[in-house]
Amino acid sequence: MSGNRNLDKGFRDRADVHIRLANEQCDNADTANVCASLLFAAARFNAFAVAAKTTDVEALKRARAEAIEFFSGQFKAMLEDNFNDQVSNYDKYFPRARGGSA
Repeated sequence: MSGNRNLDKGFRDRADVHIRLANEQCDNADTANVCASLLFAAARFNAFAVAAKTTDVEALKRARAEAIEFFSGQFKAMLEDNFNDQVSNYDKYFPRARGGSA
């Protein structure tokens, strides 16, 4: 991961749980649809997390732009890191004899 993020010890474990669930869902749904569902869930939860920390709707309205900028930037950085990992480890993750998983 890029940058110096303050992540707790459970960060990767929680992420792995979500990834395992997404991989399981790909058995019965198109990968693009699973991606869309996962992205929607993250957006919904992130909006909820910001709203839950505000004291009223006006505070939520004021927090909106900054939160969108923050989460968009975080997503972009994490996506770039993970694409770099996929490129660096492509042969390991996608050996010709079998498919890989996230």
